[in-house]
Amino acid sequence: MGQLVVGRPAPKLVFAVSAPLELTSSISLTYRAGAVADGEHPGFDPWLIDAWRSLPAGLQHDLTLLLGFSGRLLYYIEELLFSFDALEPHRLDATYVEYLDHLQALPAVAYQAMAGHALTRIYQDRDLTELPPDSYDPNDWRMFLRPGITRANIDEAAAVVTSPEQLKSRTIALLDGFWSHVYAAQYEARRAELQSAVRHAQSLAHPTVQVTFSELTGHRLPEEIERRLDDIEQVVFCPSAHLGSFVQYIHYAPSLILYFDSRPIPGERLRRPRSTRVDDEPLDAAEVLEGLRAMSDRSRMKIIDMLRHGELYAQEVVGRLGISQSAVSRHLSTLESAHIITVRPANGMKYYAIDRERLRALAGYLDRIADGDDVPGHNLGVTREI
Repeated sequence: MGQLVVGRPAPKLVFAVSAPLELTSSISLTYRAGAVADGEHPGFDPWLIDAWRSLPAGLQHDLTLLLGFSGRLLYYIEELLFSFDALEPHRLDATYVEYLDHLQALPAVAYQAMAGHALTRIYQDRDLTELPPDSYDPNDWRMFLRPGITRANIDEAAAVVTSPEQLKSRTIALLDGFWSHVYAAQYEARRAELQSAVRHAQSLAHPTVQVTFSELTGHRLPEEIERRLDDIEQVVFCPSAHLGSFVQYIHYAPSLILYFDSRPIPGERLRRPRSTRVDDEPLDAAEVLEGLRAMSDRSRMKIIDMLRHGELYAQEVVGRLGISQSAVSRHLSTLESAHIITVRPANGMKYYAIDRERLRALAGYLDRIADGDDVPGHNLGVTREI
C-alpha cells in the first residue's frame, strides 16, 4: 500500500464563457495591440489592430489611460471583473447588460478603492506593503501610482483617480464604448465558436492544471503561472477569440483564469500533435533540449525509473514518490509536455507510461554527438516562442 501524503487538494477546474470574461480578455489584448498598431507584430491577431484603429480618439485615449496605470498585468480591469463575482456559478454565463448594470450600481468611491487595490497588488508583487493614500491629494496619489504607470500619463492618472465620480464615469464609458464600437457584434459572431471551444476543452480535461493547459494550447504552463498554483483553489479555463499564441491569465487568489485560443488548428486537435518519426528521422536540437531539461530533476528521474516497470496512475506515483500531489502533477506535466511519458485515459483515470521511442530517439541523438556525427539543428540555444 502506498504511503499517505498530506497535501493541498487539487484546484477545481471550471470551463466557461461569458460576456464579462470575453470583454476583459479582448479589451486587454486590444490595449496591448495599440502599442504596436503602427508597426509590425506578427503575434497579434489582425482583428485586434483593426479594433484599436477603429476606436474614436477619445476611447483610444481612455483605454491607454485607464489600463495604463495599473502595471503590466493590467490589474485595474481585473478589479472590475472580480467586483462582479464573475467566477461564481450564477455568473459564469453572464451577459454584458448584467455586467454593465452591476458597474453602474457601484458607488463612485468603489472605483477609487479598486484602483487603490490594483496598485497595492503591484507593490505586493515586489514584496512591498503600501496602502493607498488616505486623501484626495493628486500629489500623494502621483507617488503611489508611479510603480504602476506603463502607458498612462501619471499626472492625468492621479487627477482621475482622485476624482471618483470622474473615474467611474470614464471607466464605464470606456467599457461601453469598446463594447458598442467593436466587440458586441464580434462576440455575437464568435459565440458559437467560443461555446464549442468550451465543450472541446471539457473533453480534454485532466485533473492536473498543467496537463489540461498543455492539451488546450500545445505549450507548457509558464513558470510564472505555475509558481502561483499553491494558493489557487479554482482554475477557470476560458476561450478567447483573438488570443493566438499568447498566454493570457488573471491571478486573483484563490482563483486563476487561464485563457486559451478558441480556434482549433484546421484538421488537428487544439494541442500540439506528437511527432510521427521513423528510426532514420532523428530529433532536432530544440526537441532534444526540451527532453533533457525535462529529465534534469531528481524527482522526475525517479518517476521515469518507476514507470520503466509499467504504467501507473498519478496517485500511485504520489504514494511512491512521497511528495505532494501538486508537485507530482507538475513533474508529470513537464515530462508529458516533453513527450518523455505518455498518458492513457481509462475508467475516468489517466495512466502514465514511458515513451520508450522518445527516449531511444534522445539517446540516438547523444550517440551521434559522441561519435562525432552531424546532427540536425546543432545549435542547442534554439527556443520556442509562446
